[in-house]
Amino acid sequence: MSTFLLEIYTPFGKYYDRYVDELIVQSDDFVLGILPNHAPLVSKVKVSKMFIIQNGDRKCYAIGEGLINITKDGVTIVLESIESKNDIDIDRARDAKKRAEERLATLVNIDVERAQKALNRANNRISVYENE
Repeated sequence: MSTFLLEIYTPFGKYYDRYVDELIVQSDDFVLGILPNHAPLVSKVKVSKMFIIQNGDRKCYAIGEGLINITKDGVTIVLESIESKNDIDIDRARDAKKRAEERLATLVNIDVERAQKALNRANNRISVYENE
């Protein structure tokens, strides 16, 4: 089976550098299913689940916003954050969700966009932890 090189970077450095069979990631407009020889593309990715399929094994990750660059040589993704189920502190995620919901309920002296983003990140982490 054909594979492609997937490299993932975060502010902390290189997170992932392996050949994979498939990548599924959410852009702003659609879900990208990336296989070997995918057409070149540069796009934003949003807070969502990301799936990496390697040797028939499918792993799910909670990702933050970022950029994806697909070339003939492989795929490079630069992300604010990435966490596997094992990396997620579920109690911290639930606390973050509760805080964000409380902020959004009051709407007094808060940055609504920031609170909504925090809620989205917390919900994404909880979803990956509970469902994958």
